[in-house]
Amino acid sequence: MSYRHLIALFAPLAFALPAVAAEPWSPEAKSTFVQECVKGAQSGHSQEKLTAFCDCAATKVSQEFSEAEMAEMSKQVPPDAALQKRLVTASSSCNAKLQ
Repeated sequence: MSYRHLIALFAPLAFALPAVAAEPWSPEAKSTFVQECVKGAQSGHSQEKLTAFCDCAATKVSQEFSEAEMAEMSKQVPPDAALQKRLVTASSSCNAKLQ
């Protein structure tokens, strides 16, 4: 089962996040990411599973994307395909949280 539909909602989250290059996201940034991820997710999964997935994805995405990349993604409509692919790859290990 593909969860790419959940990943598509991450691109707009770049606007809400203070991206940083070498430092982890602040707790507020991670919380915002998780909240927006859960809000933007398609139904069909429990709130608990969506929250677990989005929390995991926030951790993985924050480890993968630099400040410059997040800033660039926030300016792109639609986001660059290569960045979207990296976003999917970064969070794909979280898919098990939805099962």
